[in-house]
Amino acid sequence: MATNSAQALPVLLCVDDEPGILKSLQRLFVGHPYQLELAGSGRQALELMQRLRVEVIISDMRMPEMNGAEFLAQAAQLQPDCYRILMTGYADLASTVQAINLGKIHRYVQKPWNNQELLTLVDEGLQMYRLIRANKQLTAQVAKQNQQLKALNHQLEEMVQHRTLQLKKTLAQLKDLVQQLELDHKAALEVLYNILSSDPALSGEFALNVSQTCAALGRQLGLEQLQRLQLRQAGLFSELGKLGLPTNLQGTPYYKLTPQERSQYLQHPQYAEEILRPAVHLQAVKEAIAEQYERFNGSGEPQHKVGTDICQNARILAVARDFWLFVFQRLSPHKHTFDEALEQIRRQQGTWYDPEVVIALSTLVHTGMRLGSEQEHHGLTVAELQPGMRLKHNLYNNKKILLLPKGQLLDPAIIDSLARYELKHKESLQVPVDQISPLDQAEEE
Repeated sequence: MATNSAQALPVLLCVDDEPGILKSLQRLFVGHPYQLELAGSGRQALELMQRLRVEVIISDMRMPEMNGAEFLAQAAQLQPDCYRILMTGYADLASTVQAINLGKIHRYVQKPWNNQELLTLVDEGLQMYRLIRANKQLTAQVAKQNQQLKALNHQLEEMVQHRTLQLKKTLAQLKDLVQQLELDHKAALEVLYNILSSDPALSGEFALNVSQTCAALGRQLGLEQLQRLQLRQAGLFSELGKLGLPTNLQGTPYYKLTPQERSQYLQHPQYAEEILRPAVHLQAVKEAIAEQYERFNGSGEPQHKVGTDICQNARILAVARDFWLFVFQRLSPHKHTFDEALEQIRRQQGTWYDPEVVIALSTLVHTGMRLGSEQEHHGLTVAELQPGMRLKHNLYNNKKILLLPKGQLLDPAIIDSLARYELKHKESLQVPVDQISPLDQAEEE
């Protein structure tokens, strides 16, 4: 395994079969805090990577014997954490696509390159590499600390082992989900929701309430369907970062936390942002979750943004989240009705919350519109189901864990699995179906 135990500087590896290009890169990076390594071919570079741990690679695409895409694919297997930059010519579009698919590159630069742009890309690559390494070290440190806790007593040992296995399983599932998002985005998010719902310290019902209320507020404010979908997802995963909190903070109502614990608790949106960081297509969702504790008057966390400097989705999420926190008795010892929760929100209108969003919530509550889990979808019993029927709405069990998504076409195997589920869990399901089965991919109302 390549190591840098004797290296004081991060290693930047430049690969090109043209000596003139390598000399140009050498002149560009001279005086910068890197250990610069040069290779005239992919094979030579791979041999070097057997001896050295490389932080950033800059590789040309067109090289004899082994092109840039093939080299970067092997480099990714040899050192997965290294940051990979590909240089291409203007006529290399097809080759660039191959490199993205095969070489797993992070960025590509067209020749002739801009020196400042390339220097900036290398700095970004080093930061990304360090973040990945720090995350792995932190994970290893947590595992080591969990092992040390076994010495307390036998009962505590069993609890720690159970929790450690649970966390490892959750982290493995999250990692698999991130890798599959491009192939099956909808299914991945549904499974991610089930991970939250199955955690004993979190609540799938709360997540559904916040999600559905965010979407309802979006409709009330006249937002486009795409933004309403982003709001629905932000509400559903607003507590995803709690998986990174200590166990004692995950299920404790906010009003019972000490000031120090509250400060630690309010870091969970940033944990969620880190978990979702590889999902580039969820940028709007990540932004809403990360800014959900910003306050309208600038007294919030973490950047003290003011007014409309806070993204609109975060302003909507904050109102929906706190409304349900009051209803779920997590912001106060008193369990609030809808009207009482609305009154609590109104008291901070213009200080903590966007007045426009509070007015929209007031309209929803006072017009008797159903919110959150108050929506019940009646349907057929499992015994009444027939092949060819299609789900009109998501199918959840009594614990609000998603069993089947909206739009699922029922066949004999699925119907049989539902029957076996009822028998095993001693639970009767009401399945909302539509015998006319349009392929409707719109958001669930």
